[in-house]
Amino acid sequence: MMTLLDRIKSHSTRLTGADQRLVSALLENAAEAAFLSSARLAERASVHEAATTRLAQKLGFKGYPELRSQLQRELVESQDAAERMRRSVAKVEHGDFLLDLIDSEIAALEHLRLAVSQDSINRAADMIVDAKRIFLFGQGHAQSITQFLRRRLDRFGMTTIVLEGRGRDIAERVVGMQQGDLVLALAFRKQPASYAPLVEHCHAQGAKAVLVTDLAGTMMQPAVDLVLAAPRGRSGSEFQTPTVPFAIVNAILLTIAGRHQNRVMGALERLSGLFDEFD
Repeated sequence: MMTLLDRIKSHSTRLTGADQRLVSALLENAAEAAFLSSARLAERASVHEAATTRLAQKLGFKGYPELRSQLQRELVESQDAAERMRRSVAKVEHGDFLLDLIDSEIAALEHLRLAVSQDSINRAADMIVDAKRIFLFGQGHAQSITQFLRRRLDRFGMTTIVLEGRGRDIAERVVGMQQGDLVLALAFRKQPASYAPLVEHCHAQGAKAVLVTDLAGTMMQPAVDLVLAAPRGRSGSEFQTPTVPFAIVNAILLTIAGRHQNRVMGALERLSGLFDEFD
């Protein structure tokens, strides 16, 4: 299969000025562009939105969504851990690793503003509050975020079940899943082995599912009810920060507290009283 860059090169003589501006916007920061809607990309390139479809079709795609999906796949496939770290270290000048890290974290958070809307955060927060139980799924690096989230939701008076371990361990914990429950999954870089059967079981029981993810999330199957996806670095081939998914999770928690203040504050006040009794 031809890469996106190969397609662009093979059609270079047919590209108009608008096409070239779109290509520049796509390739200057591919990790961010992979999450942009056609309207956002067109705005960045200062062209009409219809130009994104024309470019995609000129390159052999059915439309812009298919072009964007290929860009996402190529970025995911390039994510080798050792190579990401080598490239990140190589870009730092004069050993200023702290300053470079700060700059990259700021850039990643700026990209988050474009990738995830407050409306999506509101929807995730309401789904959590409305759920009878929240099943938290995260493996590898995502486990630290799920544990953080579990503790915060427990303090809000919600019922959480952490899904960890091997497939059989997860199966034992979801056997009682039912309508009204919610699966909140965190998955990065590639689809975890237990993800598909978990989401399939969730749908079969009439429960809902939310996914917090990065570049890989838009390709994970089966589809879930809500995807919150944002790049975790300046480029898909560089060091991937945990700051972005932590920011998404913290935004959800703050939104729950803001939109459902009476319930949350009541639970925290009861917890404060329990602390006094248990100490």
